[in-house]
Amino acid sequence: MVDFTEEETQALPAVMRALAPEMERIGWDRPLAQLTQSDMHRLIVITVEAFRAEMAEIASLAEVPF
Repeated sequence: MVDFTEEETQALPAVMRALAPEMERIGWDRPLAQLTQSDMHRLIVITVEAFRAEMAEIASLAEVPF
């Protein structure tokens, strides 16, 4: 498993919030092996987009070190 930076760790709750509605639609008790290709694609896209957006927000709030 990869070690996350502090900022990446801070971004994870936003990713989880973004995934929750899609997981609700799919069904929380549904095994991953039963997901369709479309379901998996949507989960990946939501995850990456939410992570990028949150990392951009975190970066915009950081002080420039010079």
